[in-house]
Amino acid sequence: MTPTATSPSDRLIFAPVGIAHLTADNADLLRAAAAGRSRLRLTTAAQLNGVPHFGTVVTLLTVFAVAQHTSDVLGLPASIVFDALDNAPAEQLTIDGEIYTRTVGDLIDSGHLDRTDRVAGFERLLDWAHRRCGVPYEFRPYDAYQGLRPVRACLHTLASRQGDFASLVAPRDGVIRIRPRCPACRLMQKSARDLRITALPGAIRLDSRCPHHGPYSEIIPVDGGGWYDANTPVRSIQMGYLLAAERDLYDACSVSVDGADWGGAWHAHVLAPALATLGIPPADWPISLFTPLITDRTGGKLSKTLYVTHGAYADLPELFLNLDILLAQHGDDILELLWTEVTRWAAEPRRLHRTYTVDYITALLDAGLPAARLRTA
Repeated sequence: MTPTATSPSDRLIFAPVGIAHLTADNADLLRAAAAGRSRLRLTTAAQLNGVPHFGTVVTLLTVFAVAQHTSDVLGLPASIVFDALDNAPAEQLTIDGEIYTRTVGDLIDSGHLDRTDRVAGFERLLDWAHRRCGVPYEFRPYDAYQGLRPVRACLHTLASRQGDFASLVAPRDGVIRIRPRCPACRLMQKSARDLRITALPGAIRLDSRCPHHGPYSEIIPVDGGGWYDANTPVRSIQMGYLLAAERDLYDACSVSVDGADWGGAWHAHVLAPALATLGIPPADWPISLFTPLITDRTGGKLSKTLYVTHGAYADLPELFLNLDILLAQHGDDILELLWTEVTRWAAEPRRLHRTYTVDYITALLDAGLPAARLRTA
């Protein structure tokens, strides 16, 4: 499927901004790091907090398109790792004024959530993208990710040098949130008020307190065993450390691909200073690419939480918030249309390094699906 002559993608003028002035092809941003390596290894992630919404769909398709394009240009095989973050909070309780949570994985294990409901949408989308471009992918749950030795080694460094990292991961209160869960009921204290982190030889000790079962400890050996929840900034630093290590582990050019909301200030104030503090030379830092942000009409990120919790976007078709509805109404044709668009983003800097409004996307889909205009739910 190709865009029609009335596609907004053909009519708009894309002004180059920022990094787009530096190169004519996004593959150039990987060229130096890929030199002498035997493969490209792209990593992305998403929380398993429901059916993927439109922003997640676009991000994942763009990751595959970038992998295919850079592989073709640089002449290296590419693969994708999808980190399925089932440590996302799924239940929240307030007990004695403190907030406690249980994760998606906890509630799947206890039978309170259906695993298929949480992963089927992601697996369907990943499988479609794999079939479309041939790039292989790995579906990695959080339990497997948090147990990787480089991830644990980074955790041990943070635990050993808490004073060096506290201002990066928690500038407001200085609390590094590496949360253990109660072994009896799996509750975790969100604020980590009672958390104590101790670096031991070859392990990390986490002490906390459950409102029902009292004090408890979790030992996290660097070589494996145990479980902990790392909040977003800690996990981001661990991922950067892991991808840097993968240069040697897999002889790979490691690339992190995320939505644009993880660029800018986050990259400048969290990830980059942390990699420097960890002593990783800039030449060994993973490449960071960011997919276009899909914005609402106010210029803010299109948010499923705002739609579900606060009733925003009442005038938007529900398909923007739910992959199942998107595919039920339009089938794989709509993925093919989006694929045509994101392959342009993958190649052209002026298209990748920018945002797109929901009105742009609506016009794009309407133009490409003339027989089935977007319908409201």
